[in-house]
Amino acid sequence: MTFIEHLEELRHRIFICVGTLFACFIFLYSVANEQIRHYFMLPMQETIEGKGTFQFTSPAEGFLFDLKLALVVAIFVASPMLFYQFWAFVAPALYKKEKKYVIPFLVFSTILFVGGATFGYFIVFPIGFKFFSQFATQGVALNPKLNEYFAFATKLLLAFGFTFELPLILFFAGRIGLIDVKFLNRNRKYAILILFAISAMFTPPDVISQVLLAVPLWALYEFSTLLVWLTQRKKQKTEQESDPDSSPAG
Repeated sequence: MTFIEHLEELRHRIFICVGTLFACFIFLYSVANEQIRHYFMLPMQETIEGKGTFQFTSPAEGFLFDLKLALVVAIFVASPMLFYQFWAFVAPALYKKEKKYVIPFLVFSTILFVGGATFGYFIVFPIGFKFFSQFATQGVALNPKLNEYFAFATKLLLAFGFTFELPLILFFAGRIGLIDVKFLNRNRKYAILILFAISAMFTPPDVISQVLLAVPLWALYEFSTLLVWLTQRKKQKTEQESDPDSSPAG
């Protein structure tokens, strides 16, 4: 494909992604807007009960809150199609044997993306919000603004969603030979430093949020190392079975 053809292909893929997002957004905002708002605000609502209430200070803030919230949820709902369009764009550059991973890629990329956000919602939110709410003492009410809560919560959810793709990225990198288990073990200390730096970039500027993201990422890195080791071991076994002469003489 020429450079212009690549641009046309990219434009086509982006158009499909935007169309899918828009359709999901319209559906969610029309059908499940109240339920989405309820569950999105629930972790903080339970935390500030008896200490304060949600508030907004500009006339359009509540309306814009619902619109932006529906759009964020639409990203998660449309994620299978978004990941497929990404795969379809890069697939021409892959070998035939690598293209067969399209179904596993779609399944696990979606599971990890949604699973990361789910981990953030059910595990990180209660811990983080409980920590922050302890500063609401007598005479100091905790009244979070809608737009500030939206920015804080969605940033964390998207950060957990995208960074939980780490095992998938390392798996494919190992599968095509870009990295191996020795590389991952040798550079573990640098990887941990990078993971903490990424956590600082994708979370609000507080240590608690950064640690709550960095520690699971570290665990995912170790899991990815095991996954790459198992993949390479299986690959070596397959190569030895297909070429017995390459096996060491016994």
